[in-house]
Amino acid sequence: MPSLKQAQITFVGKWSVLVKGTPNGDAKMFFVLAKQDTTITGVVQDSTGTEISKISKAELGQDKLTVYFTAQGYDVNLEMDKKDDDHVTGNLMGMFDAEGERLKDERSNK
Repeated sequence: MPSLKQAQITFVGKWSVLVKGTPNGDAKMFFVLAKQDTTITGVVQDSTGTEISKISKAELGQDKLTVYFTAQGYDVNLEMDKKDDDHVTGNLMGMFDAEGERLKDERSNK
């Protein structure tokens, strides 16, 4: 069974996440996650790479990460469940389905 330290590394990197069916339609966000000491930190970006919000809190489980941030004036959370090393599924606020994919490029941490 992987340790929490291994789980942290699992989520480090840049993720493209599509949140489906929000009141404003489907929303694509990018999560740039890094390991800092014993937790995960990072930022949320829009499709142009502009920072939307900083990750205010992260809760790490065995194969699950929940990140908390502010979007459009609301405090929200995104739960990401690891499917494999490069794919996650989950939900935003327990209401909107989400799916994500790790982006691999020279700037990512993987």
